[in-house]
Amino acid sequence: MSKKISLAQISDISWMVDLSEIKRSNYQKYQPNFWKKNPNSLLIQSKYFEELLSDKNIIALVLSDKSGFVMGRIITPPSVYDAGLTLMIDDFCVSDINHNNSNPWFDQGQILLDEIIKIAKSREVKQILVVSGNHDKNKTEFLKKNNLTIASLWLTKVI
Repeated sequence: MSKKISLAQISDISWMVDLSEIKRSNYQKYQPNFWKKNPNSLLIQSKYFEELLSDKNIIALVLSDKSGFVMGRIITPPSVYDAGLTLMIDDFCVSDINHNNSNPWFDQGQILLDEIIKIAKSREVKQILVVSGNHDKNKTEFLKKNNLTIASLWLTKVI
């Protein structure tokens, strides 16, 4: 059965935040300072997502079965670069429940990525940029299979 995809609505925010919280807890294990959770992260992210959903430069999609979502912002690169409009995808989560050790990114993630790219192209976007933690091997494998390449690398140190 194919998964239904739609534009994210305010009513989706609670489960989107819950899925993000799972990712955030996992990411914090690997980089405890950079991804240190705020004690009020659920409330903060709920308000933030609500603001984003009203922004015309945001493309936010959800799967109807609540197994994944993607949110990207259309940005203009600094004027020293001539790359064209960019869709920066920072919030991209999928559930790994009921996947029997398979990579859920090739299921839910693929559906979401294909659709957000289609919408972005219709809005004159020339490239996508997807944020992913270095430890997130399943997501990285999926992104590489979709011909995304590393453009930058951030290294952190507590001082």
